[in-house]
Amino acid sequence: MEYEGIVIRPPSEAESLILQVTLGCSHNRCTFCPTYKGRRFRIKDLADIKAEIDEAASFGPFRKVFLADGDALIIPQPRLLAILDHLREKIRGLRRVGIYGNAKSILRKSVDELRDLKNRKLGIVYLGVETGDPSLLEKIHKGATYEQMVEAGRRVKEAGITLSVTVLLGMGGTEHAHPHALATARILSDIDRILPAP
Repeated sequence: MEYEGIVIRPPSEAESLILQVTLGCSHNRCTFCPTYKGRRFRIKDLADIKAEIDEAASFGPFRKVFLADGDALIIPQPRLLAILDHLREKIRGLRRVGIYGNAKSILRKSVDELRDLKNRKLGIVYLGVETGDPSLLEKIHKGATYEQMVEAGRRVKEAGITLSVTVLLGMGGTEHAHPHALATARILSDIDRILPAP
């Protein structure tokens, strides 16, 4: 297994096999995140990814696999399906795959496409919402509006995939702490709200 640069994973993926399928972050403009600055985003070749899965299979079994780096959900659907299929074929004991996504990468996939990923063991998507305050979202260059964040979160949940949301409690500083807290509570409630069928 070869890793390039800093590899970040959620705390709940501590016991997972970390498979670096992308390098960097497709957005890479958030003002608060220095992790991938100065690195050009790219998706690794499918043949290289499959070779790393084959190598990892000799160390298995693994119950969980995490697909890194910062926004692996941006991988085009056919290639992502091929990665998940190869994982299911090669990794003994695999029960769940996790992945980082952002609003842009989630909204590029339909609910049916997300369900196809779920059927191949994608069990959790980690989404950095950070704040529900529209002015703060713009200030930190998050690359998504309040409404896009809500739609992205709902789409993951509608597909039956577990959604893990990150918020940054101090994002508003002391000056904007109250509006940040209220707006963040509101966006989380809006993501969870079940809408009536049309």
